Amino acid sequence: MAIFNRVAIDNWQRDEVVQKFPKGGLGDIKLGSQCIVNPYETAVFVRSGEAMGTFAPGRHTLETQSIPILSDIIEKRLFGGNVFTADVYYVKISDITIPWGTTQPIIVEHPQRGPGATAIIGNGTFVIKVNDAWRFLDAMDAFRDSVKQADLKRRLDPKLGIMLQDKMSELAIEQNLGPAQLQSFTQELNTLLMKLLQTEFDELGMQLVDFNVRFNMHPQSLKVVTDMGYGTSYTEKQMADAALAAADNPGGGNMADVGLGMMGMSAMMQQLKQDQAAPPAPPAPPAAPEAAPASSSAIPDVLTPRQAAALLQVSEEDVLAAVESGDLKAKKLGNAVRISRTAIEEFLNG
Repeated sequence: MAIFNRVAIDNWQRDEVVQKFPKGGLGDIKLGSQCIVNPYETAVFVRSGEAMGTFAPGRHTLETQSIPILSDIIEKRLFGGNVFTADVYYVKISDITIPWGTTQPIIVEHPQRGPGATAIIGNGTFVIKVNDAWRFLDAMDAFRDSVKQADLKRRLDPKLGIMLQDKMSELAIEQNLGPAQLQSFTQELNTLLMKLLQTEFDELGMQLVDFNVRFNMHPQSLKVVTDMGYGTSYTEKQMADAALAAADNPGGGNMADVGLGMMGMSAMMQQLKQDQAAPPAPPAPPAAPEAAPASSSAIPDVLTPRQAAALLQVSEEDVLAAVESGDLKAKKLGNAVRISRTAIEEFLNG
């Protein structure tokens, strides 16, 4: 294997973010070699999965003073005492603009404003910049010969969706925002979100330089959030669905029948509201709830514990207990718990 006396990246592809030196394997580097880091780069020396040293832009002489861990290697007289082995990862530290759009609706909770939640979609761009190269490489699984912006986008897209669901709900509750405000609040919302999202990007070794995403209400927002258990009660939804099904069925009865059904449904809903306003009756033994039908296309790929509880018709505490016991698979991002739709299906199928 060749022994290098100069460490540098001479050519970058236009969309590359990370490039390894040398490609294809470890590099045997002569002690006293020059490490050249251009103004838009930072270089991280890695050995056995640990950072040996990070170099800012400039020309650096590779010796024990610049990389203290080399002292131990030299003392062990590895490679004759004047050659060390390392992977060197060059990371671009210039601004990177990434296009983004929702693949699943973001459920923004606002319990103090009807109907309790809104399904939001959005698209635009955000600009990031690496400010902690080692943390970035580790968090983004970027220890590769080459990492391009498309690779970065594939890893960031689902992370940003989860971040936004948390942060937008936090803002909606704090600012008392309802469905209309979540659309008309775009520019100020972007500014507020940047501040909240930065703490999440810090964990990824990045600075969020700009955030410009336009949000709109999902065209079937009420249906999406109702299917998730927000707003309209399940009983009301069942009655409304039955009435719509009767109206759409030419052989299922005449309009008078439908009208009587609607009148009956109206009376039942009125009685339901009166019952809800009345003092609570002594508790009766709970009946086993019937599983609520939900359109799989309306259920997000990733759910919060509260959304999972609404879908399963149990308490949020029951969901978290199932997660803690390992019965229900989930992932943690910081302090947040997220559950995939696939995990819930597997849980229900036993």
